[in-house]
Amino acid sequence: MGKNTLTDTLADVIATLPTTDLGALDAVQLMRRFDTKYVVPETWLPDLIASMGDYAHVLSVDGEAECRYDNLYYELPGDRFLQDHLRGKARRMKIRKRHYTSNDLAFLEVKERLPGGRTVKERIATSSNISQPLSAEEVAFLGTRLRNAEELIPRLSGGFYRTTVVDFERRERVTVDRSLNASILGEPDAALLKGLAIIEVKQPRPDRYSPIQRWLRSQNQRKGIIGRKTSMSKYTVARLARDGNIAGRAYLATYRRLLDAQSWAGDLQA
Repeated sequence: MGKNTLTDTLADVIATLPTTDLGALDAVQLMRRFDTKYVVPETWLPDLIASMGDYAHVLSVDGEAECRYDNLYYELPGDRFLQDHLRGKARRMKIRKRHYTSNDLAFLEVKERLPGGRTVKERIATSSNISQPLSAEEVAFLGTRLRNAEELIPRLSGGFYRTTVVDFERRERVTVDRSLNASILGEPDAALLKGLAIIEVKQPRPDRYSPIQRWLRSQNQRKGIIGRKTSMSKYTVARLARDGNIAGRAYLATYRRLLDAQSWAGDLQA
């Protein structure tokens, strides 16, 4: 049987990095942080991760470095969270359940973006069956952060495979998400941003000179949105891709650039 060249090459590169575990990761949990996102072709990933080999560790959970994450996103009537993202509001929120299949843990999370760019995340443990309705305890937890938490409804499901690389000296985490999929609840699941990966640099304070960001800026194949800082949200992109009734307005230009990037990534893999 032939090899899946990208997957196997990526696994080989990841295996060259020293590993760390969830216990050590507590030192850089970064529940309050600054996030910077990039979109790159999946074909860049082996070189990107190899570039971190001299200073970083890769997270390994039960022997797995590339772990499956499954998400269930909640919305308020009128899609308030989505609309806040589409309008580019400085203060906006996402509420989701996330299941980590590598260790079967799950959390209900509130992720809030604050004016000035800081991200704050709070969470509580929940059932690994994330499709279960919100419990009274969970609604109470959300009610301290949201006035009408009882009106929340599940709206979108999706998932991806994530590799997490940690620079303990800088207290910086880099997440690499690929093989994304998403669906509006009740509709068929489908691939999202095929051929592209999402890189997220999570820092206690903004630092555009960290090694991974310098590596991204050094790539001579940067094109359009590829390899450049973007404010994209996986949730928003998934909603735009799966719901033809949404008028993206401010976000639509970014979404179109993502589609262009997807086409270019497909050409690279052809």
